[in-house]
Amino acid sequence: MKKMNDSHNDMSLRQKIETEILWVLCRCFARLPRLVRHYVFGVPAYLILRYVIRYRRKVIMTNLRNSFPDKSERELRRICGLNYRNLTEQIINIISQSGISDERLRHRIRFNNAEEVMREVGDRNAIFMTAHYGSWEAGSTISLQTAGHTFVAAYHKIEDPVFDELMKRIRQHTNVKLVTMKRMIKYFIDHKDRRPIIMGLISDQNPTLRVNSHWYRFLNQWTVFHNGAEVLARKYSLPVYYFCPHRIRRGEYEGELRRIYDGNEPIEEHVITERYVRMLEKDIIDVPEMWMWSHRRWKFTPPAELLAQKI
Repeated sequence: MKKMNDSHNDMSLRQKIETEILWVLCRCFARLPRLVRHYVFGVPAYLILRYVIRYRRKVIMTNLRNSFPDKSERELRRICGLNYRNLTEQIINIISQSGISDERLRHRIRFNNAEEVMREVGDRNAIFMTAHYGSWEAGSTISLQTAGHTFVAAYHKIEDPVFDELMKRIRQHTNVKLVTMKRMIKYFIDHKDRRPIIMGLISDQNPTLRVNSHWYRFLNQWTVFHNGAEVLARKYSLPVYYFCPHRIRRGEYEGELRRIYDGNEPIEEHVITERYVRMLEKDIIDVPEMWMWSHRRWKFTPPAELLAQKI
């Protein structure tokens, strides 16, 4: 909490006041009944997001067209509409995590095989990979079922200090340590705590493009992925699991942790990330509206030799 408190102390008095007001409002909202949050507030928010603001509609439709060239325009518009519903729901889910009890958090997302996986992990460090699919922010609540490990959640720092502090408060709950993406690998290397750690990574974000970046076939397009999980897993023989939350009803999710790598198997470079990509791609194809299509995922142009190939 020291780093979080330091960042809070660096804010101006006005920013601190704004943060406290927003935090109180978020906590009050989180305590409302589920039906009120997701229907009384959620339905109007969805209509505004989809029909008034039309949030990043061009980005969403472009991504869908490129990813599913065989689908009709009518079907793509249907997925786009459902995606707005999902985006609205995730905004409400995130705010709904504000300062609520561990017991209430447990009811919002279930990890069906967490105990079995933790027996496999034992006292080793491990990596859990997820994506912007379903209720991705709630994935860190696995920390409530990993008492023997500290759950280290990677996050991207938000430029606005008020919203950065607010999001850190929302994400902070029992047995979670927040570390920025830039510091994640260094944190793992420097880790001296007696307790083993589980590193939680949202791995479908756009990484920095480098000369030696590896490209993967993903949703009908050549795509670059973060390789931090793979680098650490191969270097330190860490087990890696994939988690994708599936929707039961509004505000409630469940899913299983699927093993990507056991930490012992002799494995070549890029294989761990390739397995993650294939698992994620299958989930997106099965229920496409649950992924965050408004993300500008394909900003980089692949090398000419890849563009010449058929995907």
